[in-house]
Amino acid sequence: MQNFYFIAGASGSGKTSILTHLQKILGNKVSVYDFDDIGVPENADKKWRQESTEKWLQKLLQADKDIFLLGQMVLGEILACPSAKKLGLIKFCLLDVSDYQRIARLKKRNTYGADQNMLNWASWLRMHHQDPQWEQHVIRNNCWEDLDFSLWQDLRDWDRLAHVSIIDTTKQTIQETTNIVANLLQ
Repeated sequence: MQNFYFIAGASGSGKTSILTHLQKILGNKVSVYDFDDIGVPENADKKWRQESTEKWLQKLLQADKDIFLLGQMVLGEILACPSAKKLGLIKFCLLDVSDYQRIARLKKRNTYGADQNMLNWASWLRMHHQDPQWEQHVIRNNCWEDLDFSLWQDLRDWDRLAHVSIIDTTKQTIQETTNIVANLLQ
């Protein structure tokens, strides 16, 4: 049976940094993809992310080996996608980092998101992945119309649908984070 591993986190958490290292550790046993490889339009928004999540799920379900997908994904959105019913139990890892370190990383790479909005998003992700009931309106209001949140909207934890781990990358090297992710999800 095919396994699905999702490694997510707000910008600056370490997803892109571990991608190449993860591919080397896992070798040809699995396929490793970056969510952004689907192509990110200039004004990508919540609906775009939700629709793109479904497109990724469709692609992943066609693969013949285990899959790692890294990107700005949300467990509740993955599970609300039409194709989610075909996934079975998934493994989901949220990479997190202290606010100060996140902003420092984003400033260093001179990229978007080094602001309070990114910190708010990171905080919401942290809560959502520990408590499905937390502020569901963030992803449900004005969402892509094909999502169905009924599978998890009343859950108190994710255990029935996913194994969820949260890794704090604040004081870890890229290699340490990669090793933890590879070991945790295998």
